[in-house]
Amino acid sequence: MANKKQFIYIVDDEPLQLELLKDHLSSKMAGYEILTFETGEACIEVFNTHKPTIVFLDYNLDSRVKGAMDGLKVLEHIKKLSPGTEVIMISGQDRIEVADKALKLGAFNYIKKGDDALHKAEKSMFQVFENLQMKGWDNVTLSARTEMVFANRNKQYGAYVLRTNYQKTAATALLTTIAVFVLAICAPIIINKINGGIDKLREKPVEVTVELKEPPPLDKNEPPPPPPPPPPPTIETVKFTPPVVVDKEIAEEEQPPPQEKLSETNVGVVTQEGTEGATELPPEPVVADPDEGKVFTYVEEMPSFPNGGEAGMYEYISKNIKYPPLARENGISGRVFVNFIVDKNGNVKDVKVLRGIGGGCDEEAIRVIKSMPDWKAGKQNGRAVQVSFNVPINFTLR
Repeated sequence: MANKKQFIYIVDDEPLQLELLKDHLSSKMAGYEILTFETGEACIEVFNTHKPTIVFLDYNLDSRVKGAMDGLKVLEHIKKLSPGTEVIMISGQDRIEVADKALKLGAFNYIKKGDDALHKAEKSMFQVFENLQMKGWDNVTLSARTEMVFANRNKQYGAYVLRTNYQKTAATALLTTIAVFVLAICAPIIINKINGGIDKLREKPVEVTVELKEPPPLDKNEPPPPPPPPPPPTIETVKFTPPVVVDKEIAEEEQPPPQEKLSETNVGVVTQEGTEGATELPPEPVVADPDEGKVFTYVEEMPSFPNGGEAGMYEYISKNIKYPPLARENGISGRVFVNFIVDKNGNVKDVKVLRGIGGGCDEEAIRVIKSMPDWKAGKQNGRAVQVSFNVPINFTLR
């Protein structure tokens, strides 16, 4: 590297950002010539003449020149011209979708513009030069490169898992292919062997004699099983016959019991003799709630917002929502989908974002939902139950 002149490119359509990054890197990288470009087309035009080692590339490049190439198109073009050139993407958008597109196209790192962007750019630049000294760095499945690319990022994301398990997945696929190939070749032989064995069994059936042994003797010392529990005590009751006005004489067995009898005996649907000493009926078994702990999506009686139902809920959200300053400064807008549960007491709980847009909008949506007053609980089969809701909240810049 010392005997050959090296270049670093900076491509950004914001002149102030361009000069700040150039001045910062020039003080750190003596001996390297830093070239700046305001459009991706200008960068591609001189790329083969002064092939760079590193390119700092802005994600948005069409703010000043209408119809200009954006950062992703420039990145794709650079990787076709020189796969070994490392590209560090810089953007004002802190969205995982944007970072994922850049990394899939071969970007070394993704940096969000902000107070520490210059420091992150410097750190990424030195990481590139260190990694270029490592054997096999051009291999995108290298574990060290994978750890470097996903440092301080969400490693549960699919791209990290695919890169980490690449060698294992490739080996498994190879072994599976070999096994299927061998099985396909050996299948006719195995089938012939099985059919031949079945034919021999049919020609020469084997007779097996089974001798049944006597059951073991009963153990006289073993205690007998316990007797069944006694039936519950029976309460003496007298059948209650409501008085009815009729034209004919009522039979004696259908006449209501005298008041003296009712004061000494419980009233029931039938007349029966009671157990001696029994004064109270056995308690009824407690039936467990079949819907305990279950979260419903639709129920017979849906929960309702206390003031105006669904329309009142959206009116409450629009009055209390505040546009996050970070999202406003970076031009972030869109729709945040929030899920929450209205429990049996009408409380709002388990608030979470199903799909967000970043920039503080997700946190603001959660805050407004949690601040809502208690709802009227939903009911299923006459019982209060938990119900899940999905609510979209729009963030629109005007």
